[in-house]
Amino acid sequence: MKKKIFVVLLLALIGLVGFQNNWFGIFEKKTAYAVGDLNVLWGVPDGDPIFVVTNMLPGDMEQRTVNVLNGASSARDVGIIGVKKEEIASFSSILDFVISENSTEIWGGSSGTGPKTLADFFDEAASPSGLFLSTLPGGGSTFYTFKATFPSSAGNEYQNAKVVFDLIIGLSSELPDDCKGLDITNTVTGTSAAETLNGTPGSDLILGLEGADIINGNGGDDCIFGGEGAEDSIFGGEGNDVIFGNEGGDTIYGEGGDDLIFGGPGADNLYGGEGNDHLFGNEDTDLIEGGNGNDILEGGDGPDSLRGNAGDDNLIGGPGMDDANGGPDTDTCDAEFEIFCEL
Repeated sequence: MKKKIFVVLLLALIGLVGFQNNWFGIFEKKTAYAVGDLNVLWGVPDGDPIFVVTNMLPGDMEQRTVNVLNGASSARDVGIIGVKKEEIASFSSILDFVISENSTEIWGGSSGTGPKTLADFFDEAASPSGLFLSTLPGGGSTFYTFKATFPSSAGNEYQNAKVVFDLIIGLSSELPDDCKGLDITNTVTGTSAAETLNGTPGSDLILGLEGADIINGNGGDDCIFGGEGAEDSIFGGEGNDVIFGNEGGDTIYGEGGDDLIFGGPGADNLYGGEGNDHLFGNEDTDLIEGGNGNDILEGGDGPDSLRGNAGDDNLIGGPGMDDANGGPDTDTCDAEFEIFCEL
């Protein structure tokens, strides 16, 4: 997919500030202006910089307002990420930075967060889930304004200073604790429609959202969400993946690596594959197979079928009339019906 990068510089007599927006980066999209179901309008022609300012002096301010529209029928959490690309003389620490929604300050300035600098923005908006801005209802539209101010108290120590960074708007999704240890470098965002989503060879955050999706994690240690209310097919690929089926009767294949798989509500089919996997059926009637390796299988609520297959497995049925088949090797079982369970 071709990257869309808009480079911009604010030229100052005693400072140089660079702003970029990068439409590919952390929040992946399907078209130049779409991030999942969000449509982001920067208010400038395609390829033009979002800021062009010369002779910026202490006390000067520059701002840009963008329009974000939600094309889905469901609400979407909107977030932003700031990625610092280059800096000279710690310039971001002196610049005041304020984010407003429809003229109301929501971060920095007079908002509940208190005054903030651009350096604060980099710190708080660095995670894959981004800095939360607001929840946009289905079919809704809103305006965000980003304002940078060069304080009048700034001195000559910032002469020839510089900071260049990316502004990236997309869907905000709080990472679960099980994914926070992953070094995520890319995000793939679906829409409310049924579609095929493909990860990269690296570590991805993949958000299926609504719709019966086919999701391929490919290589790397991925964090994958199947979405709500549909039957997803998820393939973790190589790497130690964390996979959430969420609602609906999902089919999940961990494949290579030591995977952590949560089926969620619905009658799920979970397959660990290679490696030492941990699989949770959660609610309803689930089929859970460990594959090769020393696996832990937990059925959760409902009458579940647990299959350890090769390796020394631990099969735990949970509430409901469960059956457990340990398979070859030495297996530990706790279920109403047990076969090939040595312990």
